Amino acid sequence: MSIETSTDDSAGSTTELVRELSDLLPGGTVVTDADIVEVYRQDWSMDPAAGTPLAVVRARTEDDVCAVLRFASRHRIPVVPRGAGSSVVGGSTAVDGAITLSVELLDDIRVDRDAMAAVVGPGAVNAAVSAAAAAEGLFYPPDPTSSDFCSVGGNVATNSGGANGYKYGSTRDYVLGLRVVLADGSVVEVGGAAPKSSTGLSLAGLFVGSEGTLGVITRVTVRLLPAPSAPHTVAAFFTDHNAAFAAAAAIAHRLRPSELVLMDRPALEVADSLLQMGLDSETGAVVYAYSDAGAGAKAEIALMVELCREHGATEVFDTDDRTQGEMVSRPRTAVFEVLEGHCAMVVEDYVLPPAALGEFLSTVHELAAQTGQQVLTYAYPADGVIHPIITFDPADEGSAGRAFGVRGRLTEVVAALGGAVAGEYGVGADKRQAVAGVAGEGAVALQRRIKDLFDPDGILNPRALLFPGPGERS
Repeated sequence: MSIETSTDDSAGSTTELVRELSDLLPGGTVVTDADIVEVYRQDWSMDPAAGTPLAVVRARTEDDVCAVLRFASRHRIPVVPRGAGSSVVGGSTAVDGAITLSVELLDDIRVDRDAMAAVVGPGAVNAAVSAAAAAEGLFYPPDPTSSDFCSVGGNVATNSGGANGYKYGSTRDYVLGLRVVLADGSVVEVGGAAPKSSTGLSLAGLFVGSEGTLGVITRVTVRLLPAPSAPHTVAAFFTDHNAAFAAAAAIAHRLRPSELVLMDRPALEVADSLLQMGLDSETGAVVYAYSDAGAGAKAEIALMVELCREHGATEVFDTDDRTQGEMVSRPRTAVFEVLEGHCAMVVEDYVLPPAALGEFLSTVHELAAQTGQQVLTYAYPADGVIHPIITFDPADEGSAGRAFGVRGRLTEVVAALGGAVAGEYGVGADKRQAVAGVAGEGAVALQRRIKDLFDPDGILNPRALLFPGPGERS
């Protein structure tokens, strides 16, 4: 996508702009090598509309970020903030003529055991923060599927969640404070290290989920919890996914498992192609449920087993052994091991009333059968979160067209069932139009007013969320 930029004060060629930017930053920070720039054009969404940036800046310090934004504001050049590039909705897809501002090198992690908090850079990988907390006997709960490679800055930008969200919440619940560089290059610190504060508006909360449209995060202070007990595991197999969803709902109504996950048969078949676990021909879905309740885990597991059997589970396995639990849960990760590098994927992110999940998954299966498109699904039933994964061959226009056609139809079904088209992954560029269509005129107008206040020239991540960028405003 191309967005008009202004170079009124220099009349300036691209070469002159790059030279000026390079002079403001340490050597090697500004990258224009075509092969390297190509890597930064795309995130995991593989958006065909990805542009070619003026340059990639790999910031090493907050001062670098400030310098970039002062330069961009002066020339009215769009800036696309980028962490690990793990967005599947085009949250960090490059824009023609813009600056892609990578904060991946701002990855420091400092755990304060006494304060039960950590101060981390936006480029710190989620799993690394969790490991640093664990080394101090503490726990950082946000655990998205991509935790091994996604960044905390990206998690904050999208308010990402994960399988443990029903018990532990999402990223927003653990952000105590932020340090943010605004569009004009000024720095603001919001929130703090205190575990509770009521000193005015929650400005930190305003930046959580803003997808880089209000400012560039350069430091995050997160809350940590005492480390939970090792999880006990239940795996319950059902012939019918509706029965599996009913069992999951019954569990969620009686207790708060540390994780509650459902995988449908197409997902299990993909996992079985790697694991050779001998998937029963009658299995339609599996429910994985976990308890980290320590002394109370045994009772929670017994109740979850009972509820699964009451709702027609054909087989139920439970264990308090961590290794056995990891083995029985392997299909959850094996799916992605099989798919990554072998096909392109549209990974969807919907939220529905929990009672509508079964009906929605039936529609997923019907559309897959009608179109011949492979669609596999996993869900976090207690939160109403469901993730259909639509695979396709990017070299086959027909396959790609069918995949995006299925996606469009599913989005319509979600709206009809009273759901939301974005739950954990953000809006990015891919869902901007769909979200604008359901958010309501008042909500959209209010968000644009907030955007205009923080970023009057509209230079920050102009393709993300609901906000039109320069040259797009009517």
